[in-house]
Amino acid sequence: VSDALAAALGLTVTGPLDPSAGDPEGCRGIGRVGTLPEPESLAAFAARAAKALPPTAAGLRVAGDPDRQVRTVAVCGGAGDSLFEAARRSGADVYLTADLRHHPASEAIEAGSPALVDAAHWATEWPWLDQAARELTAALAASGTTVETYVSRLPTDPWAFHVPQQHSPQAATP
Repeated sequence: VSDALAAALGLTVTGPLDPSAGDPEGCRGIGRVGTLPEPESLAAFAARAAKALPPTAAGLRVAGDPDRQVRTVAVCGGAGDSLFEAARRSGADVYLTADLRHHPASEAIEAGSPALVDAAHWATEWPWLDQAARELTAALAASGTTVETYVSRLPTDPWAFHVPQQHSPQAATP
């Protein structure tokens, strides 16, 4: 899943975000770390991610200075807030994942974490679906079974719409 996510973002993968303990070469593990072809601002990277991922009601949430330069990117398809420390250790300038919770994200930013891009869980796994269909078809064909596979284009993100708030927090009254 994370390989497909990294490819959708145009990254050159350098390794896993959290290498598997039993892999002496350090090639297997959760998430991926990679580099962009050229450095770009966090705002430009967020726009890149928004274009690469399917649209969702919530869009992307971004934590960090919009002008911060980004070259090294850590990604984890699906929920990845358990990998904040791995993202920090990787030297990534930004970490893109899903399902970020308020306190862990706030603590990660305060601890000097990479900038954060929070996408919908479903959207971070979407780039993998075509690859999964191809691999399933090929594996079954290798065993002599012919099947037709179809990847549904039906969005399965549970969130249907987003309502932007129009008031300023200072204007709120108890």
